[in-house]
Amino acid sequence: MEQRLQKQKGMTLVELMIALVLGLIVTGVVIDMFLSSRQMYRVQDARARLQENGRYAIEHIAKQIRNAGYSGCATRSANQSDTSLITNTLNTAYQWDFETGIQGFDASGAIWSPTKDDSITGPGPDSGTDILTVRTMTDPVIKVVKHDATAMKDGSAAIQVLAPHSLVASDIVMVTDCYKSAIFQISNINPQGHLVHNTGNATVPGNATKNLGKNYKGADLVKLTTTSFYISGSSLQQRIFNNSEELIQGIENMQILYGIDTGVDEIVDDYVPASVVTDWDDVLSVRVSLVMVTEEENLTVDGPQDYRLNDTMVTPAAGDSRLRETFTRTVSLRNRMP
Repeated sequence: MEQRLQKQKGMTLVELMIALVLGLIVTGVVIDMFLSSRQMYRVQDARARLQENGRYAIEHIAKQIRNAGYSGCATRSANQSDTSLITNTLNTAYQWDFETGIQGFDASGAIWSPTKDDSITGPGPDSGTDILTVRTMTDPVIKVVKHDATAMKDGSAAIQVLAPHSLVASDIVMVTDCYKSAIFQISNINPQGHLVHNTGNATVPGNATKNLGKNYKGADLVKLTTTSFYISGSSLQQRIFNNSEELIQGIENMQILYGIDTGVDEIVDDYVPASVVTDWDDVLSVRVSLVMVTEEENLTVDGPQDYRLNDTMVTPAAGDSRLRETFTRTVSLRNRMP
């Protein structure tokens, strides 16, 4: 019987090439989907961090602005035109001007307007970012239990306050009976726990006089603080007196406009930069704009991302592929409202 030979079965070269091409196509689609998903994740993650940082920064600054000029029950007298109601015994300097609750500097070309105080170190005016200074009190309110030396009716006697408290030598404080107030620096706290406010302090600013104008037994005492905000590099800096700290990263620009009352109706008539403000007592509100920027590159695919800042469209430099978003908040100065 004749045995038939069976033909060898398998894939031809053409079939193999077709399979390889189909495999490459599927692999390419999978890789493209992976890269697209990864890019989408990068963009969403970067935008989420940008928005979180922006909300935190704008809220933190807004909280300080709302409290500008606040000094407990002394706020009422501080808003009156009779400045004799406040005795500021500190040696005169920008940081200790607590009669002025808010001030700012506008970066205008190659200069600061008004002229920036030397106590604030940071960006140059060519950076284009503004500076904001807020002066206010910090909690808690401490009760004065003794300040009645018979031979010292001028208020130069040491002050005893209710213990326990967190006050230390060099703190700047205000004592007030809600009608008259005095600002001084604690030069030291004696063994009996009394707050001494002598002249010749070892730390700035020091007291120009130890006379507070009157005795304040039964009054309230609060700590005062001066905080300045500015942009350095790409981070928001917070300077409390002479100590600076980085508050948050990813901020490219800060622009401040001040709502001023040009009449006598206690209503904001216009929003202007610091260079236009002639009397800081006319400021009733503050408009803060922060330009947030991502640290990551290669997030935009159609070139630089335009953004709006104070009704002006801004286009970043060519080749800049970072995301940006502007956060704006208008805040009323509670202690200036009628």
